[in-house]
Amino acid sequence: MNNLTNFIRLVLNQSKLAMEKGEIPVASVIVDPIDESVVARSFNQEIALNDPTAHAEILSIRKACKKLNQKRLDGLVMICNLEPCNMCKEVIKSARLSKVYYLFKNDNPRRKTISTIKYKLIENNEENLIKKFFRNKRTKN
Repeated sequence: MNNLTNFIRLVLNQSKLAMEKGEIPVASVIVDPIDESVVARSFNQEIALNDPTAHAEILSIRKACKKLNQKRLDGLVMICNLEPCNMCKEVIKSARLSKVYYLFKNDNPRRKTISTIKYKLIENNEENLIKKFFRNKRTKN
C-alpha cells in the first residue's frame, strides 16, 4: 500500500479526537488496498456509549459492514495505532479482514490481570437450535 503513511496519519488524528473526548486514544481505519480508499474509521467510545465493546476496531468493522451492506470484509485491511486486544482480534477474524497493521504493541500488564470468568455448561434436554440451523443450511446446499 503506497499511502500507508497517510492512513497512519488518519489513525493518529482519530486517536487525538478520542483523547479530546476523554476516551482511551485508540483508533482504527479500514482501507480497501486495491483502490486505497478509506472504507471506515473510528476511535474508542466505551465511555460515550457506555459499552465495553465500543473499541475502535469493532466500531470501524460495524461501520464498514453497514456501508458495504455485508457481514464480511474479505480483502480489506485495518490500520490501528495499538495492537488489537483479544476481543478485537476475534472480531477481526470473524469479519475476515485480510491484514492488520499497528504502530504500538499492547503490552499493558494490568490488562492481563482482568479476572477470569467461570463458565459452566448447564445440563439440559433442550433442542440445540444452532446445530439444527446449520444442519438445515448444509442440506439445502
